[in-house]
Amino acid sequence: MELTGEQASAFARANAELAASVASERVAAKREKIERMLGFDREAGEERLNRLLRHAVARVPFYRDGPSAFSDFPLVGKADLRDRFFDFLSRGPDGRMEPGTYFLNQTSGSTGEPVRILATVETGGMANAVILERINRHLGVEDGGITLNVGLLYERTPMFEPVALPSPTVKCNLRGFDPGSPGIVADYAATVGRFPVEKITGSSSRVIALARYCAERGITLRPKAIIATYEHMPDSGRALVEETFGRKVTMLYATSETGYSAWECSRGRLHFQDDLVRPEIVPDDGAGGGGIVLTHLLSTPMPIIRYVTGDRAAAPVPCDCGLPGTAIEQLLGRARTSLVGAGHELYSPFALMAALVAAGLPDYQIVQEAPGLLDLIVPPSWSGADETVRDINARLALSFRPREGFRLRARPSGAFVLTESGKRNPVVQLLDLPSVPERTGYLKS
Repeated sequence: MELTGEQASAFARANAELAASVASERVAAKREKIERMLGFDREAGEERLNRLLRHAVARVPFYRDGPSAFSDFPLVGKADLRDRFFDFLSRGPDGRMEPGTYFLNQTSGSTGEPVRILATVETGGMANAVILERINRHLGVEDGGITLNVGLLYERTPMFEPVALPSPTVKCNLRGFDPGSPGIVADYAATVGRFPVEKITGSSSRVIALARYCAERGITLRPKAIIATYEHMPDSGRALVEETFGRKVTMLYATSETGYSAWECSRGRLHFQDDLVRPEIVPDDGAGGGGIVLTHLLSTPMPIIRYVTGDRAAAPVPCDCGLPGTAIEQLLGRARTSLVGAGHELYSPFALMAALVAAGLPDYQIVQEAPGLLDLIVPPSWSGADETVRDINARLALSFRPREGFRLRARPSGAFVLTESGKRNPVVQLLDLPSVPERTGYLKS
């Protein structure tokens, strides 16, 4: 441990607070409950589902006197949760909210206006804690180590934070590396590489930025686990992270509305935790596959039943990795990531994203504000943006008919577009999408 000054003092305080918290009866009781739920239990999941449906029909205005069969419950989208928020809240026999300690989550607004979700520590928090501890055990993460966290942070989040549940750790919370911010540069210089790291967590883009920071400075970190979430991680970014830290990346699939839901196995497939979050792949208008629809089985304060996530995937597949749960290949994309051509035709973004990865971009963002024109944003340190744009535009010109398709331009500002909560999506679509089929295969490798 090479921390000095205020950082050393803050770390010592966090360790002392963690020890006191772990020794408390409250934390011990919650850890015992987490332990009881650690084993994947499909039968218990069925019981939770049936209990949730009965509760929703009896206590929730939106579902009151509704269907009893799960498949007959309506699909619910962001607009429903936003516009009819109060109709989704569970009520007691007197019409009032039932007693309890509640907290209000708000989504990032990455696909439109933010959505509020009401939960309790016992419901929303418990499912996340159990799934996170399942991942920790699966990846061999030991209690008491330090977690280097470059995820999305609330204001006034301390640099060193004691976290007792689901397993004890001290988090070192860092913002995404920004060479133009003296405060962030100083925080990284004072902490990164100065202590052993048990686990690295955070949004995909920030984990990539951390890997680049370490690689450029010859800093060696050897975590037992790297867990990335919130955003797609390009193949080239994943390769950089895994080469730098000597450990495979595990993608954790989560939504703000349903919490943690699935994680990536050794075969690269996502395994849903069906006994806590029930997945469905519902056919849609896309080319193959369907929309991911989730039901949070512990969401009784505000039941989230058959929620349309906006993400797409192919049908479930068998997997011989040994993990339980419904398995899917990697996501096909999001409902609002289509690209709009000059003739208002729609294109899947994935052929273009593959071409950008093949060009060696470790990190990028595509933003569309006008039909037929895409802005490409890359880190300021990337010097090959103009050449990459020229090469891909030449290939695109051969693929599209006159007055159709799109072209790239390097965005001069170089500033990534973030949601209100700081999330960065690989594709930012600011146009209304026409109701036409999505085209694919416009770029040939």
